Amino acid sequence: MFTFHIKHLFISAVAMAVLAGCDDSKEDPTTTPPVVEPGDNVVFFDDFDSFNSAYWSKETHEAGWTNQELQSYSTSQVKVGKDDGKTVLILTAKRTGNKIVSGRVNSKGKKYFKYGKIEASIKLPETANGLWPAFWMMGNNKQEWPACGEIDIMEMGDAQGIADGTSNKRVNTALHYGPDVAGHEQQYFAGNASVNLQDGNYHTYTLTWDEAKIEVSIDDITFHTFNISDNSYFHSDFYILLNLAVGGAFTNIYNAEDITALKDGQTTSMYIDWIKVTEIN
Repeated sequence: MFTFHIKHLFISAVAMAVLAGCDDSKEDPTTTPPVVEPGDNVVFFDDFDSFNSAYWSKETHEAGWTNQELQSYSTSQVKVGKDDGKTVLILTAKRTGNKIVSGRVNSKGKKYFKYGKIEASIKLPETANGLWPAFWMMGNNKQEWPACGEIDIMEMGDAQGIADGTSNKRVNTALHYGPDVAGHEQQYFAGNASVNLQDGNYHTYTLTWDEAKIEVSIDDITFHTFNISDNSYFHSDFYILLNLAVGGAFTNIYNAEDITALKDGQTTSMYIDWIKVTEIN
């Protein structure tokens, strides 16, 4: 039996349905991981000194698995390595001809959270045109999408940003929920950050989540707030996902020939310095 799993379905997007299953080196002080003190109420912290399989799973999927994306996902495209003197998680997209492979990880069944402050320090590639990096969460339950619930903290590279020439600043954040695909609902916001987020530096993306609201911030500046006080889909455990997609419905690019951000023989990466989850009192 087939199940529908669509990672995104925007009201303004083209309608779609996809069949699938929901070191001691000196560091730059501006990107040093946050100090974790006992009084911080930290419930999870990973600065990626290594790839910890007790926290994370590497995903494998065929091209077109969801959202009409052009890349396949392979464990080979996920690794821990060095960047700017730091040890970081690296998700790499690679293109050979029209074949594209990339990386995606999740903490499903391993690290999941209900409420709190979820932060990640991420360096993004230049997305224009065709790259689609994301930092997001899904309900740690057995429900199919969208009944499982989805929280998109940060996504970049959408078709509107491409059209406007604002891909390096335009951020999408959203909540997806509903009993089934036909009953899908969303709260959605997109806007431009005050700075270039694809400037070769690390930026911090934060979700602050309690019983009343979900607030998304970028570099400690509030980007958007969602009201969830009466939304039952967002009062349970959620796990974390990170991925670097290529093409598909979000970008409105469906042919590898039209991907200009990743040319034949090239690679490009998304770097994650650390992730921290803190309880909110």
